[in-house]
Amino acid sequence: DALKATSARARARRCARRGSCIVSLLTRARSFMPSESSDASRAPREGEAIPAAGTSSSVSFQRRRLARRERWKRYGVVGLITATSLFLYADQNLIGPNMSAIAEEFGMDEKEKDVKLGGLLQLAFFVVGSPASLIIGYYADRVRRVRLFFWTTLIGEGPCMATYWVTSYWQLFALRAMTGIAVGGCLPLLFSLCGDLFASHERSYVASFLTIATGAGVALGQVVAGTVGPAYGWRLPFILTSAPAVVLATVMVLVVDEPKRGAQEEEVHRMTMRRNSTKNVAERDDSDEQTTAQTEDELESGDEAGDVSYKAKMNWSKVKKQLLVKTNILVLAQGLPGTVPWGVFNSYFVDFLHKQKGMTVQNATAAITVFGLGSAFGTIGGGFIGQRMYNKKKSELPILMGLTTAIGALPAYYYLNVNDYGPGRVGLYLSCLVGGVFCSVTPPNVRAILLNVNPPETRGSMFAFYSQIDDVGKGGGPALVALLIVSMGRRVAFNVAFTFWFVCGVILACITFTIDHDVEMERRAVLEALQTDENEVAPIENDGDLNADRG
Repeated sequence: DALKATSARARARRCARRGSCIVSLLTRARSFMPSESSDASRAPREGEAIPAAGTSSSVSFQRRRLARRERWKRYGVVGLITATSLFLYADQNLIGPNMSAIAEEFGMDEKEKDVKLGGLLQLAFFVVGSPASLIIGYYADRVRRVRLFFWTTLIGEGPCMATYWVTSYWQLFALRAMTGIAVGGCLPLLFSLCGDLFASHERSYVASFLTIATGAGVALGQVVAGTVGPAYGWRLPFILTSAPAVVLATVMVLVVDEPKRGAQEEEVHRMTMRRNSTKNVAERDDSDEQTTAQTEDELESGDEAGDVSYKAKMNWSKVKKQLLVKTNILVLAQGLPGTVPWGVFNSYFVDFLHKQKGMTVQNATAAITVFGLGSAFGTIGGGFIGQRMYNKKKSELPILMGLTTAIGALPAYYYLNVNDYGPGRVGLYLSCLVGGVFCSVTPPNVRAILLNVNPPETRGSMFAFYSQIDDVGKGGGPALVALLIVSMGRRVAFNVAFTFWFVCGVILACITFTIDHDVEMERRAVLEALQTDENEVAPIENDGDLNADRG
């Protein structure tokens, strides 16, 4: 009997172990099976039926689909803006490659050519563009920016087309001055738009494309003027660059919707999520079918009933307050010395290689084209590297900008002072490429910083001030260099001009001490505006999926 009892207990223990193993296996298998909630939240796979209307899963799928559509729409807008900016900035340096031909037509000697075409003409271009940027930047914070951009382009590019028919220097002077309206006024508009299309963690990426458009536009204008000008006359490039800008601006005003101001601010998203999360689930269940139908209609119309609207308005007290922000002061201060060397490139470089180095206009234009290619690489790489640094640790980004700006000046001392560039001028082209890469890291990042330290309602005005400083440097830089040329000659004057990039680099590096504080103050200003505004907003249904997509 004892033996039978022992055997029965052993069999019971073996059965218990088998049962526990089976339960464990079933538990593990169940953990890999999709739950009802996960089935409801995922998008249907290819060939799978879309959930029926009237269910929460169909609404969340609609939201994800429309969120993807909106994202691609924003990318399309940036592409259109970039293309328009490319041709707008192509007007900026149409004189330089054909300076000698223009001087010969208007009967100028060498000194008059440098002063009137290289100095005064560029000065007039930016003297008019500078106040235009202030006026347009002011209205960019108050009116529909897409429509304002169209009229700015039309007013500036019309005179550029008319340059084809000038018969005297002073007619050329007046029309070039009017063209400065488009170049000066477009910058605050474009970056104000992009600030409301993208959040702070991706603005450097977008700024890099806009900065490429401006830099590549200048290079494109030089290429067109340097290749078309000698063959068909110096006037034709003015038509070839201005007409596409007008066409693209017209397309933009017809197809692009005005983005909501402040829609991409962190605090706006956070408050929207907080309001949506407080919706009573019982109320949603009581009117499930009606609410679902209404929500889908709202999604199709683009009206998010629960989104918090940012209603703060620009006034001069806010602008004056932002002008005292330390990061803004440093960003504006670096613009004056930083743009002087660019004035050398835009006004004199091609003619310098042609006259002083004995190169043909086409070969000299090839050198500035290589510089433009390096600038494109530096802008793209600088934008992506800078955005990653900003997202990781903001204070490291200004150090990168200061170092690359200073290093970008070094190749200039080679191609300005060396006469033999080696076989096939490889030394010239290589130094132009390296210089273009390093000196172009800063522009997209400094503009993204300017977006991130200023509230949405003041960005147009602050970029107007930035554009004004930029214009003063680009217009005053060639004028200053022209005075230096008169007293010390071209080569020495250009060497002096490139030392300004060292000063610019030091100022940029100082932003490392101010950027963290000023970004936080911008966030608090947005939060304060949201809390003081009387935003009576009804929450939307099924907010979790929408906010997850937005994040």
